[in-house]
Amino acid sequence: MEQKSNGEFTEEVDIPGLDYDGSPKSKEEYSVKPKLVQKMEMHVRTRGEDIDEEEHKKREYFNKIVDEATGASQVEQGTPVKEAEGSILYRIWSRVNKESPKPKDHVEKKVEYIELFYDLIFVYSLRTINAMFHEYEETFPPVDTIMTFIFLTAVVMQVWMFTTMFFNRYGRKSLRDYISILLNMYMLYYMASCSNSHWADQYIRYHSAWGMIMANLAYRSWDKLRFAPRLDEIDKEILRNNITILSFEFAIITISVPVQYFTGIIISPVALIVGYLGKLKEHSAYAQRPCDFPHFAERNLLLVILTFGEMIIGIGGYFTSETHILFNVLSFLVVIGMFLSYGFFYDNVLDHHKKTSGLGFLVIHVIMILAINSTTIALELLARPLVPIFPKTMWMVITMFIYYLCLLMTEKYGKTHGKLGYKSMGKIFVIMVGYTVLMLFAGHNQLIGAIVTVGFIYLIFFMFLQRHNVHLKEMKVGGYIE
Repeated sequence: MEQKSNGEFTEEVDIPGLDYDGSPKSKEEYSVKPKLVQKMEMHVRTRGEDIDEEEHKKREYFNKIVDEATGASQVEQGTPVKEAEGSILYRIWSRVNKESPKPKDHVEKKVEYIELFYDLIFVYSLRTINAMFHEYEETFPPVDTIMTFIFLTAVVMQVWMFTTMFFNRYGRKSLRDYISILLNMYMLYYMASCSNSHWADQYIRYHSAWGMIMANLAYRSWDKLRFAPRLDEIDKEILRNNITILSFEFAIITISVPVQYFTGIIISPVALIVGYLGKLKEHSAYAQRPCDFPHFAERNLLLVILTFGEMIIGIGGYFTSETHILFNVLSFLVVIGMFLSYGFFYDNVLDHHKKTSGLGFLVIHVIMILAINSTTIALELLARPLVPIFPKTMWMVITMFIYYLCLLMTEKYGKTHGKLGYKSMGKIFVIMVGYTVLMLFAGHNQLIGAIVTVGFIYLIFFMFLQRHNVHLKEMKVGGYIE
């Protein structure tokens, strides 16, 4: 180790399999030395003008891990510890745990309490949609009911998606924004009250509320475009596109009311599709004006947590005196395992300062929440002994497959060195296929199916943990669970 004239420490450390910059080397390109590295070459400087409090804690933790990994401290032995600013082990460890840098001069948008309050109406809406399956105590729901469930859920989630995208970029603590949110909440109550198997009988009521929400969001975009200061051409393009898409969807919803009244033909699903496709077509404009991703990530996390809360309520049917304790234990483990997997990705994989449009991230979560909600229904149906076992077991398989597929897709928004990699993702996909095949054969027995499902969930979860720890424990710097 040597010190340059400007006071910067450098060192040459030979670690098998790694080049000087931390990149991997083939076995032919390196040889293992008898004594790899001394601990005093691995410690890093913890104080200085360039080290803030957060970085100081990080470096202290790193030195502590080095002490634990190499035995007794050399300080205690009376040997001075040389501190290396450029320790290659520290550089690798930092790279593994590093997120994208925060944009300069950017204040992260906090999730406001009004947004949390707003999300509660969506939980209520999802719960009323789920209630349409309560009448199926002895039979499996027909296809018409399942399609209605998917449609109503997609509508509610589209409203949430459009609102979240607008307020992430242009929402402020203003009276007009608050009134807009509260008006949407009021209209969502009308939509929720009609969200059942007989929703077509209340077509005018449901679509009037839906249309007013779209009109309200279009007006907010127009209002921002007309009066907001400091808008550049990209912002103006996004707001104009919002007005066009939302107005077009509003027009289709409005036209669908007399069409349905006079002909009985329902064309409002066209409006739903137009809304989603219109937003996806806006990707090029959104990509030029990245979202406030920490705000996006937190909003999605909160709605996922609230949706899992609905699942916790859904498994209440297993906790009765007539139900064997094994089933309520297994159902509880299913909920916990699914939630832990999402929490692991949120804490350890997701790059909270990712520079992205956010569109793909929101679409993934719309599908994921549909899958979580569908799993809740599958668990409720599985608690009813008179409902045929095989179709409800297959429903569980499909929802599980979609949920974990969405979870793996969020890797696109992960830290560079926290991603699973194609090999690990391939293994997980094989496990998912294996789970599907097993359930095709074992799904006729509810207990075996439940055990296989729990085994699948926790096998996937521990694969996530193992892959994450590979990045850290091989370098003796700790893992996800200490």
